[in-house]
This record gives sequence, C-alpha cells and structure tokens, in this order.
Amino acid sequence: MLKVIILENDDYQADYTERLVSQRKLINATPNSYDIELYLRTNDPQEVIDSIKDEAYLAILDIELENQLSGIDVAEQIRKKAEFAEIIFVTAYQEYLPYTVSHRIEPFDYISKGEQIESIADRLRTDIDEAYARYQNYMNSNQKHQEKFTYEPTHGVKRQVDFENLYYIESVKNTNRRLRIVGKDIRIEYRGELGQVNNKHLLKVNQSTLINPKAIREFNRKERVVYFDENQEIKITVSYRKIKSLVNFLEKDNNGL
Repeated sequence: MLKVIILENDDYQADYTERLVSQRKLINATPNSYDIELYLRTNDPQEVIDSIKDEAYLAILDIELENQLSGIDVAEQIRKKAEFAEIIFVTAYQEYLPYTVSHRIEPFDYISKGEQIESIADRLRTDIDEAYARYQNYMNSNQKHQEKFTYEPTHGVKRQVDFENLYYIESVKNTNRRLRIVGKDIRIEYRGELGQVNNKHLLKVNQSTLINPKAIREFNRKERVVYFDENQEIKITVSYRKIKSLVNFLEKDNNGL
C-alpha cells in the first residue's frame, strides 16, 4: 500500500489536499480504486519523522512550517528511511527549490501556492496518478528488498527463505541438534542448534522456538498462543516469561495485536 503523508501549516490547504487525495483514490483514470491510504496529516515535522518506517510513501510537504525543522528536513529523513518515496513540495517559497537539489532530495514536483487553487488541484491529481503508477511499477518489478533467513542444510551449502513467508523455527523434539523451519508452504528440517541462530528479526518465545513476529495473525494473550494462519492450525505457545517481550515488540511495531 502507498501511504500518503500531508505536512501542511495551512488548515485550509491541508483540508483541500486531504479531500483531493481521498477522491483520487476512488475516482481516477483506472477502473479500480488506488491502493493508497491517508497515513498521516499534521503540521508537526517531527511527527512525520518519527512515523517513517521502511515502507512506501507519497509525501505532500509544505516547506516553511514555523518550526525549527522544515519540510526539506523531513524530506531528507524520508529519503533515508523509506523503502519507496515520491515527494511533492507545495509551498509559497520558490526560493527553497535550489535547496531541494543541493540536498539530493529529488522531489517529484514543486508546486507554488501562488497559483490558482484549480491549477494546484490539477497538478496534484496528475502527480498522484503518476506517483501511484511509479509505485505499481516499483512493486511489479520486484525492486523491493526481500529480507531472507539463511540456513545451511549441508556443510558449505546455503539456502534462503523469505521472511515474509517464515513463521517460526523450532528445535525438533526427541532429536539431537535438529531444527525445523515452518512457514507458508514451508516445512524444512536441517541440522543445527537454536542457540546458534542469530537474527534480529526473530524473537524467542519459549525454550525451543524462535518466531517471526511480523507473521503473527493473532495473539491470544490469555491462552498464551500465537496463530500464524487464518484457520488457527499453525500455532505456538508463548512461555510466561516471554509474554512481556512479545507484547512490547508488537506494540513497538504497531501491529495492533
């Protein structure tokens, strides 16, 4: 999904831009609605910076914000953190344009507030269409970096599993030094020890299991069970000692579970 950020000091301009984005999501040149959402509307540049993750954004930014931070500062942080970003500046201050070049922000467009509101609206509609087309091309061309878990089924031979398909890794019961990888259409056993698996994306939830928290579909805290599939057939029990760390991780990651 392409997430839209509106950073704007002028409430009227912010309202107008928000309505335009909402309308363009549904009414556009294609037969389908755009896969976009209004992620954040604010006049606080720090709020934008704090909210940015490694995701895809269309950022519509004012530059002069009566704040120590400017829209250019925000754009720099978006470029550093975001997986994909198209940036549009809508500002009354044309003199800032050279700074966007010198800071290597490469904005998608630079719209002057001095133009008629109809002209601004036409530019924004065109920009939203083009930004979404670029986002689709980006996704379709598989440019998105896929995090992978690497394991060694045989000494000297390495294999990888996409993290988006990995649910958990567990020690196989009643065996000596064997691990099992479980995921979407994945069930792999190989020789190894859980203590030697060192990966920042995995979280230990009991003595014998590391899970991928981003793959959780539901967490029943009362029963201490995490589910990874819609039918709740693939599940793992969380130890009492690990409940707090799991809850903290999920809250920090904004999964809402």
